[in-house]
Amino acid sequence: MHILNIYNCENRKICCQIFESGSSNVVLIIASAMGVKQSFYQGFSEFAEENGISVITFDYSGIGNSLNGKIKYNKDFLISWGNRDLEAVIKYSIEKFPNHKKVVLGHSIGGQLIGLAPSSVDLDKIILMSAQSGFWGFWKGFNKVKMFLNWHLLFPILTYFIGYMPSKKFSKMESLPKNVAEEWAKWCRNPNYLFDYISEDKTFFNKIECDITSVSFDDDFFAPKKSVDWLSGKFQNAELKRKHLFPSDFNVSKIGHFDALKSDFKNSIWKFLLEEIKK
Repeated sequence: MHILNIYNCENRKICCQIFESGSSNVVLIIASAMGVKQSFYQGFSEFAEENGISVITFDYSGIGNSLNGKIKYNKDFLISWGNRDLEAVIKYSIEKFPNHKKVVLGHSIGGQLIGLAPSSVDLDKIILMSAQSGFWGFWKGFNKVKMFLNWHLLFPILTYFIGYMPSKKFSKMESLPKNVAEEWAKWCRNPNYLFDYISEDKTFFNKIECDITSVSFDDDFFAPKKSVDWLSGKFQNAELKRKHLFPSDFNVSKIGHFDALKSDFKNSIWKFLLEEIKK
């Protein structure tokens, strides 16, 4: 593994890690979940590298090693994570690995951002992992109330008074720049999610025609099946395969939103992902 800094179209530094397999004819880009540093994906990236797949991970602007200065003064927007940060990494992979199969694994919001990157139309395969709409109406019962309050009260109030979203203090997420947090909350308050805020000519969901495998997990609080189905359906012209998995499929009690990418599933879900990446 080696570290590389590339720059998006606004000349903002994007810190990447490259796991380059000498025997590879496939390059995999991992687009991280919201507020998750690229280091979370290192174990899976090393596993993929050992199995003949080169991997690029990266931190979005304002997150992890791509945060320059104090987060309170960061001006990045969520939309730019897709059409500038992810876009820059896809373009780099096309230039660096011109003869490789190009695959993006989008985890959670990473899967949403794929549809905002212009060069996503040049991909050969997409894996959507727990990639969903964040609209609160997809949750049920008291969880629906919690998500409603999250987007209508918690996020707006904290970002307004603190100047950024201090999610690191009470969750596993990194803290989020103010504009990112406010834009995400705005999307999550709307049944049509991001599509009411970005003009159709600046989205690429229905222009992507490669094979897509969309995976969800039945005990995933952050990605209910209906929310994953809804987002998957936005890739209207792709060859879509949906897989909804249960913890009992793997003889475990929980998987949730994050555990599938932990080494506990090295001999099961990780092998399944490698097969999908190579197909």
